[in-house]
Amino acid sequence: MKKSIVSLYFFLLLFLPVYATDDFINYEDSLRTIIEQVPFLENDSQRQQTGKQFKDYFQKVLSMEGSFDYPFDSLTVVSFLKAPDDKFRIISWYIPLEDDRFEYFGFFQIPIPEKEDEFVLFELKDVASELSQPQYEILKDLNWYGAYYLELIHRQHNREDYYALLGWRGDNPQTRKRVIEPLVLTDSGEPVFGQEVFTYRNNNHKRVIFEYSSRVSITMNYESQRVEGRRRPEKIIIFDRVAPTHSFLEGHYQYYVPETNIFDGFAFDDGKWVFIEDIDARVPPRTPPPLPQPPE
Repeated sequence: MKKSIVSLYFFLLLFLPVYATDDFINYEDSLRTIIEQVPFLENDSQRQQTGKQFKDYFQKVLSMEGSFDYPFDSLTVVSFLKAPDDKFRIISWYIPLEDDRFEYFGFFQIPIPEKEDEFVLFELKDVASELSQPQYEILKDLNWYGAYYLELIHRQHNREDYYALLGWRGDNPQTRKRVIEPLVLTDSGEPVFGQEVFTYRNNNHKRVIFEYSSRVSITMNYESQRVEGRRRPEKIIIFDRVAPTHSFLEGHYQYYVPETNIFDGFAFDDGKWVFIEDIDARVPPRTPPPLPQPPE
């Protein structure tokens, strides 16, 4: 199995420039063939090698003219999120390893203004294991807090764009994480991850990370809800509140689980994400996220 995948990979790289750049169907089929083998390979070495082959080939395909608008619908293990204003697209995925661990990968595509069918492609490189306090870090493409993104939010205030990503991350067999990741673009179009836009705790968070036991699952969605003190329902980020099973286990996140029917959230207000406690999530009914939930 390993030999056949490697042979296919080098064959594809050799002949990729020869094919018509607007025919992405064959490229997509080849990418799917590579990535779908990963969970069935015997060990981490084989999975990482095949994962790198997928990333390298994917990078070549995404560098081609026309790739920005191609949906790659059959790559169901890859998240494709395009900004509602078509300013960029962010792509993320993970490779499952042994012992319930994961590696994260991503690309960021941004069109070049006034140049039709031209764009810049950034590779996102995960450095989460090197960050002691990632919630307070402003990061870029080469030092990215890797996550599998499930939803992209776009808001505006004073004619400025505010983007936020809702993501999932698994670091180890004991815990999982949900991430609220602000995203901004520099004047040159580079992605910057993290921004001081949260009214939450010490107000210094650049991103919000909730860690909890891998034995449970929590929800985090952007949906319309009625918030106490506000005249009408509005779209907010809403999520299960997590807490330790016993008070003496505080800080030991492998024992954090959702509190029954208790939800908190963040509402966008004047350019800030304002924390709101105790949201009644019964009306209107909750809606599922746009992508399948990753393995909890």
